[in-house]
This record gives sequence, C-alpha cells and structure tokens, in this order.
Amino acid sequence: MPDAITAKTRIADLPGLNPRLVERLSAFELRTAGDLVRHFPMRHERRLAERTIAQTEKEVADEQAVVRVRGTVAAVKVRRGRGAVVEATLEDESGSARLMWFNAGWMRDKIHPGDTGVAEGKAKIRNGFLELGNPRWIPDRASDEAEPKAPKPPSAPAESMDRLRAVYPASEQLLSSEIELAVGKVLQPVCATIEDPLPSEFRQARGLIALAEAYRLYHDARDDEDVAAARKRLAYDELFLLQLGVMMRRAQLRSRTRAIPLKLEPTIDQHIRARIPFTLTAEQDRVIGEIAKDMGEPFAMNRLLQGDVGSGKTAVAVYAMLLAVAHGHQAALVAPTEILAEQHYAVLRNMLKGSQVRIAFVTGSNTGAERMERVAGLATGKFDIAIGTHALLESGIAFRSLAVAVIDEQHRFGVKQRAAIRQKGQGELPLVPHTLVMTATPIPRTLAITLYGDLDTSVLRGMPPGRTRVITRVVTPEKAPEVYAYLRTRLDRGEQAYVVVPAIEESDLGLKDVANHVRYLQEGPWKGIAISCLHGAMTREDREANMKVFRSGAVQALVATIIIEVGVDIPNASIMVVEHADRFGLAQLHQLRGRVGRGATPSLCVFLGDAVTTEGKDRLAAIGATDDGFEIAETDLRIRGPGEVFGSRQSGLPPFQVADLTRDAELLGQARQDAKEWIDRDPELAAAGVAALKHKLMLAYGKALGLGDVG
Repeated sequence: MPDAITAKTRIADLPGLNPRLVERLSAFELRTAGDLVRHFPMRHERRLAERTIAQTEKEVADEQAVVRVRGTVAAVKVRRGRGAVVEATLEDESGSARLMWFNAGWMRDKIHPGDTGVAEGKAKIRNGFLELGNPRWIPDRASDEAEPKAPKPPSAPAESMDRLRAVYPASEQLLSSEIELAVGKVLQPVCATIEDPLPSEFRQARGLIALAEAYRLYHDARDDEDVAAARKRLAYDELFLLQLGVMMRRAQLRSRTRAIPLKLEPTIDQHIRARIPFTLTAEQDRVIGEIAKDMGEPFAMNRLLQGDVGSGKTAVAVYAMLLAVAHGHQAALVAPTEILAEQHYAVLRNMLKGSQVRIAFVTGSNTGAERMERVAGLATGKFDIAIGTHALLESGIAFRSLAVAVIDEQHRFGVKQRAAIRQKGQGELPLVPHTLVMTATPIPRTLAITLYGDLDTSVLRGMPPGRTRVITRVVTPEKAPEVYAYLRTRLDRGEQAYVVVPAIEESDLGLKDVANHVRYLQEGPWKGIAISCLHGAMTREDREANMKVFRSGAVQALVATIIIEVGVDIPNASIMVVEHADRFGLAQLHQLRGRVGRGATPSLCVFLGDAVTTEGKDRLAAIGATDDGFEIAETDLRIRGPGEVFGSRQSGLPPFQVADLTRDAELLGQARQDAKEWIDRDPELAAAGVAALKHKLMLAYGKALGLGDVG
C-alpha cells in the first residue's frame, strides 16, 4: 500500500475495504481515491439521533429529516391491490409508530411480529400516529444476513448526535452508506493534496472558499451553511471553467480565422430585397443590420439567431446567403431533416425563379449520378447555393468558395458540426465562412450563455404581417368526438387541418398511428373529406407528392407524425389536432402549434391529452397558458432541467455535477464576466501560475470545444 493516499491511489489498495465492496465500487466507475472525492452527494439530509417514539412524535416538525426509532414489531399486515402495501406496528416503552412500505411486497418476508430493530426514514404525523414511509429496517438479530449492512466508518458521529449526512448517487448493488464509508477513508488525505487553480485574492473578492475546503465540506458538512459554501465554490468552478473555454474559443476564432469581407452596398441591398416577395419587418431589418455588419469584417461572423416560430428567420437567412452570392461566392444552408431542407429548397427556388443563382439540393437520398453531379458542381463553383442535410458536412463535400454557412435548428447539431461546416470554407483560399446558426426553439438565457457562449446573439421578436394568433385548447381524450365534429364544420368551409399522432404503425402501446387514424377519420367524423398522410418512413418523392397536393388544397387534412414539427409552411392550414399531446415535449408542442397561424384565417390548435405524471400535467398547463416561445423555453427548463432540454449528446459538453442552471443564473453571470476579463488579459492562459487552471480546462472542455483547433 502507498505511504500516503493521493487522488491516484487505487481503491483496491485502501485499508479496511472488503474485496466485494471494492468490486462494486469499481463497477460504479469508482476506482481511485480521486474518483471517490469527485463523486459528489446528490443531496444532504438531516439525520436525527435515535429517539424514543414519544420524543420523535413531539419533535418531528421537519419532514425532510431522517429519524431513527428503536422498538419491537407488534404486528404486520399486508394490503394487496395494484401495489402491495406492507404495514408494521413498532412499539417501545413510550408508544407506537406505523411503518409503511408502498409497492414493496418483498418486505413481508423481511419483518415479522416479535422482531426488534431500528426503523430509519422520513416521518410525519398522520391521524395522531407517528408514521415512517418506506423506512430502512435494521434488524437487531445477527442471524439476518439477507440484507448485509455496510460497515460503519470508524470516524462516523455517534448515534447520540444529530447530524447532516451526504446521500450519494448509488444503486441497488451499491448503497449510499457504502460510498460514504469509502469516501471517509480518503477525504482528508486527498483534500490535503488539492491545488487551488484560483488565486486567494480572486476567491475572497467573490466570497468563495478554498477548493480543498469545498470538497471536504460537501462530503462532510456540519450544517446547511457548510453545504451552501461548498456548493457555491464547486458550482462556480464548473460554470467558470466552461465560460473560460467558451471565451477562449471566441478569442481563438477571432484571432486565428479569416473570412471574406462581404460589404453591403446600397445596390446589393436593393437587388436582394427585390427577390424577397414581401416587405421585411423592422425587426428583420434590425437583425439583418447586425448580421451585415459582422459579415463586412475580415474575420468570421459567428452569430446565433433566435426567433419564435413564424417570426421570419428564413428571410434573414436568405438575405445573408444572397449577400455572399452577390459578391461572387457561395453559401450553404444545413437543416437537420430532409423535410425541413426540402422546405427551404422550395422557398429559395421560388424566390430566385428567373435569376442566375444556381441551387444544389444535397441530402443522403441523392442517387449516385445525381450526387456526383452536385458534389462536382459545388467544388467547381457551378452552384452558388447548397441546401441540404448533414450530408453537406461529409468529408467528400468541398466548395470552391464558401463565404456564408447557415445552420438551421441549431439545437439538433453540436459543436463538432459547427466546426465541420467551417472547414468547408477552406477551398482554394485559407478562409472560413461567416456562420449563422438559427433556432426556432427559443433558448433560455442561462442555456444560451452556457451552450452558445462563443456566438454573438440576435433575437428576432414579433411576427411578420399577415400572421394570426393561434387559439389553443387543451382537452381530455374523451372529448375527441366533439373536437372532430366541430373541426368538420371548419373543413366544410374550406379550411385545412393537420392531425398529429405519435406513431407510424400500430403497436402494443395503444398509441394512435397514421394508417389507423386516417381510416378512423375517413370512415367516421371526416367522412368525405380528402385526407393524406406524412411520416418519416416514406420516400422523399412520396413526401413531396403528398405535401404538394396538400399545399394545393386538393387534400384538406394531413395526418402526420412529429416530422412536421419544423419546415412546413402552408398558410391555408389553420387547424391542428395533436393526439396524445402528453407524450410530446413542451418545445415540440410549441413547434407543432407553429405550423398553423401562418395565414389570415383565425387558427386553432387542440391538444388532446390526459397526463398522469406531474411533469406531463405541467407541460399541458404551460402550452395552454401562453404562446410566447421564450416563456415556454424557461418553463421547459424548470420542468425538465437543463440536462434533458439540451443534453450532453446534443451539445457535446459534459454535464455539470453541482451547478444548476435553474438556480445558479446569478453565479453564471459572475462566472461569465470573470472568464471574459481573464481571457481578455491572457487569451491563451499562458501567464505564470495558471498552468493548473489551463490543464483543468483542457481536460474538461478542450476536445468538446475544439480549443486550439478552430480552423
């Protein structure tokens, strides 16, 4: 065994841990002392010292506290039903308490009348009795080996003391108490070796404790103040480190990359506006001004364009692309799905009909000869604009002179995809394109700063003229016949409708599917109405054909899957029904609603859903309460949390362990400002004394953010 325990010490070399526990820790990816110290508690619970039942009845004011009562089991009964409930009566000299286990039929074999032991759990007073819900039962009899107890840390506080206890992410195979035992063996020696990357004056000015102390207190807090101080420092470090990487990336992009300056001249502006078949709004003009200013510089624009559904982002993107073409260069637009790419291609083709601008449509569905012709045309400059899916990012695609790249629905792409499109600018010239990333899914401010902090941001608010506000109704499924009957009256007046279902084919899940729902409507409430369908399993040709007849008005109703979430723009479609709305995410519901309200006819969106979970109910309540996408985005963040709204898979960034964007907005703002000032002073973190900080940054975010590799 090593003389001193360090972060690199293997858990297998620690004294006092049995091999089976070491094996379970290793399976949980806890293999070194450092792994243990970095395995933070998910919460801290107040753990009261052992008391009599009568004392506990008097003192149990804090229902979040864990209590301990010792006694003898007087009776056990099992209530059978949808979920077995095991109820035991525990008695001591002072009184009796109820122990309740819900959906835990296995407990009937673990506890019997006459058993003695300790019940440990959260308690409340119900009908005058002390009740512990789903407590841990620790029998006194030594012969019970069915549920071995974790060894108690030698340094653990005596049971006669109240204390705060760390509760760790664990599993059925590895208990939190076992992790606590292992952490207790390494915490002090490992903390003694921690080097703080932040200078003491810097920390003191921001009210941050030393890093070693933060680790120690987070695992072994005496009170809530200890937890708060430790959490603040650890959360700040996570936020600061990411913002440092984001700011370094911004600085590197600006200093190491060059782009073709695309100056906006009055004649070019006139020619572009002449191609857009409507007058741009004041909001669109403002955002175009921000973009044109960036694109006139010799370094690459990197801008995020946020706008609610239907706010007119496509026209702004077209303007940017045509500015590149006006200067004799190329532009590209990358969309996440073929149907969205098809929509952009159709819009641009109509807009540029009769002009000399040549457009290539590039997706994974292109045939061999077709693909070869388009790929060659982009490389030689035969095509001025490329519209396509992620196929445009493949290594075989090259451009003669790509000056502008637009990435639509940015939340479906990550950092690597943005880097890949920049590489496409390096054709004959060692330049990168100006990059505009767009999203119709408004991003909460904290997430925008976190995930897209390397981008400048433009926000497009309001709606273009001619758009109508959508009336939203959330109703339960049993009212579906009434809904379809009412909508039939509107279809009979010549309006068109979308019906969204969650499944393509029939399944055992009992969900509405495309084929059966088309049949139901044709044979029932919408008999005589021309109905078509759209889903992802169809070929591009079939999708285009069905969309064409729907757009022409020959078909009045379109039954579709979530595939129409983005990219479908049909002004006469003024009605939408979403079946099983509780199954969809809040952002998806808002995007779907955005498919209607695109013409002058008053529009209606009906969400049919019956949520059984709290989260599902919150989603339906939120979508019915507002049509403001930015407000919905903040609500979605509160309901699901940042990890679900924009997971590490989409962003390419590892998730936070301690920081929480729903509660740490102020800390994030401080971290962002600090990171900006630090990188302004030392863009490459090359100053003396910051080697540890730079090493930590590169280890955490170097690869994900492409630091040092921004060409």
